[in-house]
Amino acid sequence: MIDRRQFLGSSAVGLLAAALPAEAAPGADDAALAALLQRHSEAYLARSPEEATANDFDSGAHTALRYRLDDRSMAARAADRVAIRVARAQLAGIDRARLSPRSALDHDVARFVYDTLDDLLARYGYVDGNLRPSPYVVSQMNGAYYWLPDFIGSRHPIDDATDIDAWRARLAALPAALDQETDRIRHDAAIGVAPPGFVIAKTVAQIHALRDAPPLESALLAPALARIRAKGLGDRDDAALAVFRDAIAPALDRQAAALAALAPRAVDTAGVWRLPDGEAYYAAACRANTTAALTPAELHETGLAQCAALAAEIDASLRAQGLSHGTVGERIASLNADARFRVSDDDAGRARLLAIADTALRRVIERLPRAFGNVAVDPIVVRRIPVAIEGGAPGAFYSEGSKGEPGVFSLNLKTPAEHTTWRLPTLAHHEGVPGHHFQYSVLAHSPALPLFRRMVRFSAYTEGWALYAQQVADELGLFEDDPLGRIGYLQSELFRAARIVVDTGIHYKRWTKEQAVAWMVEHAGEQPLATEREVTRYCVYPGQACSFKVGANRIVAARERARGAMGARFDMRGFHDLVLQSGPVPLAVLEQAVASWSAA
Repeated sequence: MIDRRQFLGSSAVGLLAAALPAEAAPGADDAALAALLQRHSEAYLARSPEEATANDFDSGAHTALRYRLDDRSMAARAADRVAIRVARAQLAGIDRARLSPRSALDHDVARFVYDTLDDLLARYGYVDGNLRPSPYVVSQMNGAYYWLPDFIGSRHPIDDATDIDAWRARLAALPAALDQETDRIRHDAAIGVAPPGFVIAKTVAQIHALRDAPPLESALLAPALARIRAKGLGDRDDAALAVFRDAIAPALDRQAAALAALAPRAVDTAGVWRLPDGEAYYAAACRANTTAALTPAELHETGLAQCAALAAEIDASLRAQGLSHGTVGERIASLNADARFRVSDDDAGRARLLAIADTALRRVIERLPRAFGNVAVDPIVVRRIPVAIEGGAPGAFYSEGSKGEPGVFSLNLKTPAEHTTWRLPTLAHHEGVPGHHFQYSVLAHSPALPLFRRMVRFSAYTEGWALYAQQVADELGLFEDDPLGRIGYLQSELFRAARIVVDTGIHYKRWTKEQAVAWMVEHAGEQPLATEREVTRYCVYPGQACSFKVGANRIVAARERARGAMGARFDMRGFHDLVLQSGPVPLAVLEQAVASWSAA
C-alpha cells in the first residue's frame, strides 16, 4: 500500500484564469493541452502547500507555500468542486483527435481524473490524490492527526534557519487543520454520515495516543528536532513543546470529543450502503479505485473465482510439502502458528523482521536486469510504523522519501507474530522492489513527465503494479530454493483476491464486520487480529481493496495479449519499461498504450 493522501483539487481562481484561446492554431493542439495542464497543476499546488512540498514547488517565488498546510475546510472543498468543473470544461475545448499519441494519453488521463473528481467531490467525505474516497473525513486511517505528524516531522525540508521558521509555522498551523476537520465531522454527522462505533473507538484511541505520548519522542516533533540539531541550527525543543502543549493537544482533545459525542448513537454496521445514497457511493468508489467499469456484483464474482483457483494451486503446493490435512485456510493457519516461522515478541524479534525484509530487497535487486531495461533503484530503508498509529495502520506501507531522503518501507510491528518469515519476502517485493519503491525509482530516472502526470495517481495502477511485481519476483526465481516462500507468494495473491470478496461483501452484500473477518480467516488463512484491522480499513476506504487484484489482473492480461501479438518479438524488458515509464494511468489507458507498442 502506498502512503499518499493529499487532496486533488485545484483553486477555482487559478483554474478560471487558465482559459484557452477561442481557437487553437492548427498544429498547436499539443502545446495548448500541455499549457492548460501545466496551469491546472500549478494552481493545484498553490491550493495544496503539502503537495507543493512533495513536488519541490515550494521555493523561489512559491516559498510562502512552505509555511502553510492545506485548507481542509468545507469552503475549500466547495471551491475544489467548482474548480474541477471549470477544468473539465477547459479540457473539453481541446480536440483530442488532433493530438499526438503521447498528448492523447495525457488528455485521457486528465479526463478520467476530472470526471472522477467531479463525481466524488459532489459527495460527502474525503478523497485523496490516489482518487481513493472515504466517507469519513477522520478515521483510524485518515485525517490531519494521522497524516501530518509524519509530514511535519519527517518530510518538511530543514536545511537552514529559514526552513526552521517554516517548520514552526506549519507546526503552529496544525491545530487549525485539526479544527477544520472537527467542523466537518459535525457537519457530516448532521446529514447522517458518521463512522461505525468500532471505527470511532479506534480513532479516538489513536488521537489520545498522539496527545498523551511524550511529545519530544513523537513522529511529529522528534525527527525534525533531531535534524535541526544535526545541522547545528540550535535547540528548539522548548518552543516546540510549548506549541504542542498549548495549541496542538487542546485541538486533539476537541477532535476526540467530537467523535466521542457520536459514539452513543453509533451503529456497528460496516457497509456504506447504510449511508445516504450509499449504494451509489460504493459504485463510484469502485470505479475510482479500479479505474474500470466493473459493477460490485461483477467484482464479487471475480473475487470468488480467483480465490477458488488460487486455493487449488496452494493446496497442491502444500501437499508437496507434506501438508495435506485440513482445509487450505487451516493449513495456512498452521504455518502461521509454526514456531519455526515466528520471531520473538520483543525488540530483538522486531529487528529480525526488519533484517529479513531488507535481505529480500537486496536479493531481488541483483536479479532485476533479467526482466527490466531500466534497473535504477534509489535508496530504500525498512523501518517500523510509528507506535502512535500502528493500532489502526495496515500491516505495511511504502512512502516516498522527501527530497534527498530514501524511500521508506514501513512495517507494522505492534504484534511481531503477524509477520511470519515465510510470508515476509513477498511483502518486501510488494512494498519495495520490484513493487512500489521500484515504481518510483524508475519514474525518477526516466524521461520527465509533465508536472500534471507526475502528480496524478491511481490505485489500480500503483497497487496493481505492486501486486504484479510479486509475480515478477517469482518469475525471477526468488523462490526456487524456498518452496514455503513461494506458498507465501501464492497466499498473498489469495489474500488480494479475498479482499475483493470481502470488500464487496461488506458494502454490496451487506455482510457484517464479523462475517467479513470470518470469511477472510477461513478462506485466505489470515490471522484474526491482522484481519480485524484489515477489514476495519475496508470499512473506511470502500472499494480500495479491490484495486490491487483488478490492476494486477489487467497488467498480466495486457502482457499476454502483447506476447501473443508479437510472438518472438516480445521483449519482457521492453514491456516492463513501457508500463513503468508511462507513469500512473487508468488501466484502459495503459492497455491502449501496450496495444500500440505491440503493434509497432
